[in-house]
Amino acid sequence: MQKIIILLLAILPLPVFSQAQKWKRNRKEYSIGFGATNFLGDLGGRNQIGTDGFMDFEIKATRYAASLGYRYQLGRDWFVKGNLIYAKVSGADNLTEQTSRAARQLNFKSNIIELSAQIEYMLIKQKSGHLYKLRGVRGKSWFRFEVYALAGIGGIWYDPKGDRNGTWHRLSPLNTEGQGLPGGPKDYSSITAVIPYGLGIRRNLSGGARSRHFGSWSISLELTMRKTFSDYIDDVSTVYYDSKGTGALGAGYTDDALYFSDPSGRYINGRYGEDQQRGDSSDKDAYMLGIISLNYKPARRRRNLPKF
Repeated sequence: MQKIIILLLAILPLPVFSQAQKWKRNRKEYSIGFGATNFLGDLGGRNQIGTDGFMDFEIKATRYAASLGYRYQLGRDWFVKGNLIYAKVSGADNLTEQTSRAARQLNFKSNIIELSAQIEYMLIKQKSGHLYKLRGVRGKSWFRFEVYALAGIGGIWYDPKGDRNGTWHRLSPLNTEGQGLPGGPKDYSSITAVIPYGLGIRRNLSGGARSRHFGSWSISLELTMRKTFSDYIDDVSTVYYDSKGTGALGAGYTDDALYFSDPSGRYINGRYGEDQQRGDSSDKDAYMLGIISLNYKPARRRRNLPKF
């Protein structure tokens, strides 16, 4: 009798342990996604002064993005994911009715290539139970979604361009804020760090025995903010270099540099006796991403099992 009791105590926890360790059987997942992006910087923005971050959202500046991802499950509720993202961002002062911004007449667009990694924590799991919540009947889940929080770190490459009479010019080589001239800022790098954070929601599209043999599919939506450590993604950060009328910008650079420094012609060439604000260097640039991804988890390999 003692042996039987010991055997039962050893066997009874096995189903629970097996269920608890089920996630370890297949941890890898691949994804491809498409979506929208919106830039939050010095150009354009809402029709009021003093708005930053998400409060400065301008829907007309929405552009597109695409992504590739690799996701790996670390624990029952923890995941890590690597991202390769292409995004297009833009901004223009003619999109806002806020007086001081609109008066500048600045514009830009830029391609962004992002390489980042993020940690995900599952907040809400897909629950088991019948679709119609019938008492005592088990079946499909009535809550078919998973919700997770994410945060990470990465790097981006960007290259702002400005439009002049239908032709787009690279702005970084033009040194529009007097980079390299006496008293001007240093040249800015086209590479900067980025911190993504936000929420995601996911739904499984397949499951059961078929997924064990052919893999499983799911669809997800991630809404994230991307905080950068640069204020030059839109080529606007500090003051008009030649607003005191020294003429140094015109002597040191080209006609395109003069134009993109101040398309309005209001702030340079001696119109003011002190520096005039062109951007806000205290508030770094950011962009938002909304990505819908199709995710594929390969079927796990059958090892040491008979082929029949």
